Amino acid sequence: MKKTLMLLMSVMMVSMLYVPITAEASSEDDVLTMMNAVRESAGLEAFTMDEDLQDIAEIRASECAQKFSHIRPNGKAWYTVSNLTNGENLAHAVNSTQQKPENVVYAWTLSPKHYANLVRSSFNSVGIAYYCNENGETFIACEFH
Repeated sequence: MKKTLMLLMSVMMVSMLYVPITAEASSEDDVLTMMNAVRESAGLEAFTMDEDLQDIAEIRASECAQKFSHIRPNGKAWYTVSNLTNGENLAHAVNSTQQKPENVVYAWTLSPKHYANLVRSSFNSVGIAYYCNENGETFIACEFH
């Protein structure tokens, strides 16, 4: 499994060389595709996109523009946004390179807690959202169920 994950990460890193640096924030579907590649390499079923989780991710991504944290701007924990979400991954991208799906997912694979959410077998659906503020910073939220 470790060799497969390293191979996947290598492929993702090489693919970054062929994607133009001027790329804008990519679609949530691209992030889902990359996340499912990680799950496949771990021998797990693919995530499906859930509309309700998508709405929750949109709320959390916009909240992160106010306060980038798993603590919401109202001072409550991330999971108080809805009883449907059981896990959360966040990303803060300050340039177009960091916004790319392969870089977002790669960063999550490097973090033990974020990676754990990607490969948790009890999670089967997600909602993913990008939110761009007036300064050009992008906040990405992924909510798991």
